Amino acid sequence: MQILYPFAKRFIAGEDLGTAIKNIHSLNQSGFLSTIDVLGEDTQTREQALAAKQEYLNLLDQMKAETFPLDLSIKLTQMGLDIDREFCRLNLVDILERAGHHTVRFDMEGSNTTERIIKEGVTLHRRFRNLGLVLQAYLHRTQEDIGRVIEEGISTRLCKGAYREPESIAYQDMDAIRDNFFKQARRLLTDGFQPAIATHDETLIREILSFIEAENIAPGTFFFEMLYGVRRDLQEDLLKKGYRMRIYVPYGKSWLPYTMRRLAERKENILFVLKSLFRETFGLGKLH
Repeated sequence: MQILYPFAKRFIAGEDLGTAIKNIHSLNQSGFLSTIDVLGEDTQTREQALAAKQEYLNLLDQMKAETFPLDLSIKLTQMGLDIDREFCRLNLVDILERAGHHTVRFDMEGSNTTERIIKEGVTLHRRFRNLGLVLQAYLHRTQEDIGRVIEEGISTRLCKGAYREPESIAYQDMDAIRDNFFKQARRLLTDGFQPAIATHDETLIREILSFIEAENIAPGTFFFEMLYGVRRDLQEDLLKKGYRMRIYVPYGKSWLPYTMRRLAERKENILFVLKSLFRETFGLGKLH
């Protein structure tokens, strides 16, 4: 399947740490911040989880001389959540202790892990203030979870959500997802701590920009966030407008399963990638 890598590499910062660091530096020189994701999830053995932890520690060691902050995006199933919760926690603590001024953000996964991830995040945040979370706007429970992270003062990235979830727990209609995203984004922007608004949806971005302007929200109190290689035109546009733009930068040997899972989970993901490439190529949808 290596034949697919020329396509995938637009969205992956490399297969190894050295290549990823070059791309992180390139983004920083262009004014962008980075969220780093060492690809991999659902580890089946302790050895796999320990290897994933070590890769994050190696990344932190390589970047320790840099003054600009990083946002590390970590999946708890990659750290052994489904193997043993205490084992997973020890791996997370090792990374949090090494992170220094960088943020360690617990990425969100399927709904079978949501409550466990949030509980672990809330508990460890009381000890490590550089810990952040991710919430997904398409889940019905997110309204309550937003209140929780605001109360705890946890930096939170809000995204739409990419996993296939049943109607009983998640909005299925895109208009409903957009409505809830905008509603929860307003709460985070007004009352949250350093939230990240993670979307490529131009309609949402325009609504959020209007809200920011109307409420006189300072650009230094939040971030916009987008995926590596997706809608680079919008990324540059927001940066030029004076907003902090953070890029989600995945790397690692697991690029193929990552890419295929993301595309397979929801048919909208395939359409989204193709549509984004088209709109970026032809310069459509610039923000005004």
